Amino acid sequence: MARTKPGAERRSDLLDAAEALVLRAGVDSLTVDDVTSGAGVAKGTFYLHFANKNELVSGLRDRYVHRFVDAQREAARGAGDPVERVERWFLAGITEYLADVRLHDLLFHNSARPEQSTPNLAVDALADLLGEVRAALPDPRATAVVLYHAMHGISDHVVHFPDERDRMLTEAGRICRVLVTVPELHLSV
Repeated sequence: MARTKPGAERRSDLLDAAEALVLRAGVDSLTVDDVTSGAGVAKGTFYLHFANKNELVSGLRDRYVHRFVDAQREAARGAGDPVERVERWFLAGITEYLADVRLHDLLFHNSARPEQSTPNLAVDALADLLGEVRAALPDPRATAVVLYHAMHGISDHVVHFPDERDRMLTEAGRICRVLVTVPELHLSV
């Protein structure tokens, strides 16, 4: 393999190899040796990009979330109506989760929670979008958290009851529109 690949490309190769291994055998089976072999690089190259396996798994999670949020942003970008932009973002999140549910669950559900809170790029992006499209919302961040968790709950339900997908997506869109268009539903404490 050529030694002239840029660092970002080598990092991507390592993440690609790790993702394939995670999908095949899970996070716990992941080893640095298997990742470097799969990426066709020396072990030293791994340590130029990641301090250890945990940092690699964190990199996989970050990459997953960025792809997820990019797909949501792209879906929202296609709508002219502000409420439709939020609804498209929300529904794209469900669709993205369902398209890659196994990888999501392997990366996020089979490992310990971080000891300290980490930013949630998906919630942050939705809160920003809500702030842009609906200035009347009293608390765009709280609304983003509610929608984010509704998105996950609906997605999990569809995983277990795939025949209800269309019904759940229809209801998800309705709930999203109600939360975004009726600001008086947002009660202050």
